[in-house]
Amino acid sequence: MRSNFARLLISSLIAAGCGASKSPPKAIDMPAEVITARPAEPASPVTPADPVSPLDPAIKRGTLANGLTYFVVKHKKPEQRAALWLAVNAGAVQEDDDQRGLAHFVEHMAFNGTKRFAKMEIINYIEKVGMQFGPDVNAYTSFDQTVYQLTVPTDDRPVMLKGLDILRDWAGDVSFDPAEVDKERGVVLEEWRLGRGAFSRINDKQWPVMFQGSRYAERLPIGLADTLKKAPREALVRYYKDWYRPENMAVIVVGDFDTAAMEKEIIARFGDLKSEGKARKREPVPVPRDHDTLVSIATDPEMPFSQVAVIDKMDHRSERTKQDYRRTITEWVYQRMLRARFDELALDPAAPFTSAYAWTGGMTRTSDGFRRGAQAKQGRTTEALAALFRELERVEQHGFSQAELDRAMRDQLSEAETSAAEWQKAQSSEIADEMTRHFFEDEQMPGRHYELQLNKDVLPTITLAEMNKLARTWGGEKGRVITVSGPTTGKMPTEADVRALVASAATTKVEPWTDTPARPLLAQAPVPGKIVETTEDKGAGATVWKLSNGVRVIVKPTTFQNDSVDISGWKQGGSSLIANAIDARFADEIVGTGGAGDLDPVALKKALSGKVANASIYFSELAENVYGSARPADLETALQLLHVKLTKPRKDARAFAAWRADQLEWASNRRRLPEVSFFEDMEAIRSKNHPRRQPVTPEMLGKVDLDRAHKIFGERMADLGGFTFTFVGNVDAAKLRPLVETYLASLPSKGKADKWKDVGITYATGKVNKTVLAGTEPKSYVSMTFGGPDTWSRDAQRDARILSMVLRIRLREVLREDMGGVYGVRSYVSLSRQPKVRREASLQWGCDPQNVDKLRDAALGVIREVQKNGISDEYLGKVKEQLRRARETDAKENWWWSNELRDAYWHGDDLTDATNLEPVLARVTSDGVKAAAKRFFDEKNLVIGVMKPKKP
Repeated sequence: MRSNFARLLISSLIAAGCGASKSPPKAIDMPAEVITARPAEPASPVTPADPVSPLDPAIKRGTLANGLTYFVVKHKKPEQRAALWLAVNAGAVQEDDDQRGLAHFVEHMAFNGTKRFAKMEIINYIEKVGMQFGPDVNAYTSFDQTVYQLTVPTDDRPVMLKGLDILRDWAGDVSFDPAEVDKERGVVLEEWRLGRGAFSRINDKQWPVMFQGSRYAERLPIGLADTLKKAPREALVRYYKDWYRPENMAVIVVGDFDTAAMEKEIIARFGDLKSEGKARKREPVPVPRDHDTLVSIATDPEMPFSQVAVIDKMDHRSERTKQDYRRTITEWVYQRMLRARFDELALDPAAPFTSAYAWTGGMTRTSDGFRRGAQAKQGRTTEALAALFRELERVEQHGFSQAELDRAMRDQLSEAETSAAEWQKAQSSEIADEMTRHFFEDEQMPGRHYELQLNKDVLPTITLAEMNKLARTWGGEKGRVITVSGPTTGKMPTEADVRALVASAATTKVEPWTDTPARPLLAQAPVPGKIVETTEDKGAGATVWKLSNGVRVIVKPTTFQNDSVDISGWKQGGSSLIANAIDARFADEIVGTGGAGDLDPVALKKALSGKVANASIYFSELAENVYGSARPADLETALQLLHVKLTKPRKDARAFAAWRADQLEWASNRRRLPEVSFFEDMEAIRSKNHPRRQPVTPEMLGKVDLDRAHKIFGERMADLGGFTFTFVGNVDAAKLRPLVETYLASLPSKGKADKWKDVGITYATGKVNKTVLAGTEPKSYVSMTFGGPDTWSRDAQRDARILSMVLRIRLREVLREDMGGVYGVRSYVSLSRQPKVRREASLQWGCDPQNVDKLRDAALGVIREVQKNGISDEYLGKVKEQLRRARETDAKENWWWSNELRDAYWHGDDLTDATNLEPVLARVTSDGVKAAAKRFFDEKNLVIGVMKPKKP
C-alpha cells in the first residue's frame, strides 16, 4: 500500500432515452457521494486491541525449513503468464567498505551465468520463449534490497518450470565466471556513467547531509567508479555468499496457474538451498534524527533550475494494523490538502515557484520523512523556501477548512474504490511488487476490498480538529534537513539566510486561507442531438453510431478492466491549418490553462472532487485530438468535462501569465543540461531547422498572445462534426447512448470537412557528421539517423517492426554483452504514412568518449552484416515468438484497441487486416530482414551526431 518515497526522494535530489429531450434543459449539479467529516472534536482514542491485519486469503504464504519464504497467488492478468520474482533482503547498505557498488554488480552477474545457464543463456532462453529483455526479465538493487523479476508463459508447463529453475539458480548458484565479470564490469560502469550529471553531483553533496551519521550517507547503490573498475571477483562472491541466504530471501510467484501445484514446485526446487558459512546478522541501519536543523546548499553549472526542500525525519512507522492504516490514511488526506494549496498558489504568476509538493512516507527501511519541496523560479530560491514555510505556518496557525477536508476524503475514497474494483485486473507485477513490500517491511496486505472497507470505516472518523492538531505537531527543529540546490550562476541564499528565514517564519502571523466553495461543472445541460444511424463493425467487435451533427462514435465494450473506460477522439486538421508556427505550437496549451466554462482551474478541480474522470484537448500536426478516461460511474462527468472544454473554453489572463512564466523558466535554462543541448542540435540538423521543429525559446514565448490563441482555438472548434470518438472499456452501450446524445450529438457542426495540409518539413540529405561539445562528465552520446522518402505499404510497415526487433537483440548482444561498451542501445525503425511517406531508423546510446568510434563502427557492422547475410533461424524464431506472445497480452488491453481503432478509422483501413498477426509472422524471414535492412538503413542519408565533454 505504501508508495516508494525513497525513489521520489532520490529523483528530487538529482504530469436513457433515444430521442432528444422535449423538456427544458435542467441545471446539472452532480456532486460526488459526500463523506462529511465530523465537527471538530477530540480524536478518538486508539483501541488497545489492535491486531495485525490478516493476510489476503488469496495469498498462499509459507516458509521452508531452510528459512526461505514464499508467496503464491493465482491471478489472471495477464492471462497465460506468471511473474516469478526473487526478493533478496540485502542491498547497498550491506556492502563492506571494499564493496561499494558490488550489490548492484552481483545483480548484473546473475544474468551472466549460473550453474544451469552458462553465460548469456538466461537471456537467450527468455527471448526464445517470446519474452523480452527489460520488460520481462530485469532486476533492481536499492539501499536495502535486491529484486529479480521474470515473466514467463504458463501455457507451456516446461517453460514455466524452467523459469523457476532460473530463480533457483539466482538464489544460490550464480557462477561469477572471471571472464564474464570483466565483461560485465564495463556494462556496470556505463550504467554509472549514464547517471552522472548535474543532479548526481548535487546528490553527491546533499545525500551525506540528509543521512549524516548513517551508513546510507555513503552507500548509494550505483557505487564508486574506482571500486567498480578494480574490485576483484572474490569481493563479489563474498557479498553473494554473505547475503544471498535462504533466510534472507522470498520467492514471489503471481500468475495464471494452479496454486497448489506451483507451491509444490517451489518446495521441490528451493528446499535444498543451503547457506554457506556463518551467517552475518542483518543489523538495522539507523538514520540519526537527534540533531538540530541541518542545511545543505549546493550549486552546479549544469543545473537547469533551483530546488528547495524541507525534510523532517522520523523513525520508520510500521503499517501492520488498522490503527497503522488509519494513521497512514490521515497523513495522506493531510498531504492532499496541502498539495491542493500548493497547486493553487502555483497558478499565481507572481508565485516564486513553478510547482510544489508535500509527501510523507518511507525514506529508507528504518526512517520515514515528511517532505515539502518546490521548484523555484530563477533568482527566487529564497522566496520559494519562504513560501513553503509561510504555508506550513498558515496551516499550523489556522488549520484547514471543513470543505478542504471533505474534498480530500472524497478523493481518497474514490481511489480506494477504484483500487478494489480493479484488483482482479491489476497486472501480476503490481501484485508482486506489493508482496515485496510485505516481505521486506511487513507492510499489511489484507486485500484491496479489505482496504476499501478500512477506508470506509476510517474516513468518517477523521475530524478537522485531529487534522489541524497534526499540522501543529508535525516537524520541528529536531531531525530537520533543509536542502537548496540550483545553477552556479543563480542567486542562492547562504546558510545564514536560510536559518534566519526559518526563525522569522516561526514568529510571523499569516492570514487564514480563503477557500471558495465548489460549483457544478455545467450550469445547464446542452440540448441533446440524436443517434441517426447504427452499424456494427464485426471485425472490431464494436458498435458505430452516426450522430445528427455528423460526429461518429465507436463503442467497444471489453472486460479487460473492471472500472475504466478509455475515451479518444480526433478530427483532421490540427496545427497544420494554423498559419503561424508559434500559434500552432501553443494555442491548445494556452487555452487549456484557463479552466473551462465558468470555472477557473482551481474551481474545476474542486468540481471534480471524488470523481475519477478526466478529459483533455490537444493539437497534433494533422489532427485536433481529445483524450479522456473515467470509471463507468463517472462517465457522464468525463463527457460533461469534454463538452465544456470543447465548446466553452475559459479565457484567464492570470492563468496565462503563470503558464508563460513557467515556460520561460524551462526555455531559458534547459540547455544547461548537456543531453538537451545535444539532442536539440541533432533535431535541428535532421529537420533542417524548420520553424515547426525548433525548440521553444524565450523569444517565441514573448510572441504568444492569449486573445489570438483563443481566436484560433475557437476557429478550430467551431465545426466539430468531423470528430470521431472511441469508447473502449467497461462500457454499457445502452447507458452510454443518452450521454452521447446529450454531450456529443449537441456539439456544433457546420457540415464542413477539414483536411490537414503538409507544412513543408524537409530533412537532411547526404552524410552529415556533427560533434557537440557539452558537459563536464566523461560521457558521450551517439546518435545515428538514417532516412528518406519512401512508399507506404502494410507489408513495409510490418518489415520495419520486424527489423527493429532483430536489431534490438543484436545490438544489445554486440555493444553491451560482447564489448561491455554500453548500458543499452535505443533503436527504432519506422515508416510514417503522413503527411509524406518517410522511412526513418535511429540508433542512440551513451558511452565512454574513448569508445565512440569503435562502438559506432560496431553498430554499423551489425547493420551491414544483416544487409549482407540476413539473420539466422535462431533470431527469426525469437522474433516470431515475441510477436506472438506480445499479441496475446496487447490484444487484451484497452489502450491497444484504442490505438488500433484510431489508426484504422483515420486511414479508412480494414481493422481485421491491420490487426491480423499471421501476415506479420509470414514476413519474418531472413531474406525479408535482409531487404528491410537495406531499405531502412540506406547510408546515402545518414546523420551522425556525437556529444563529447568540454575540455576542462
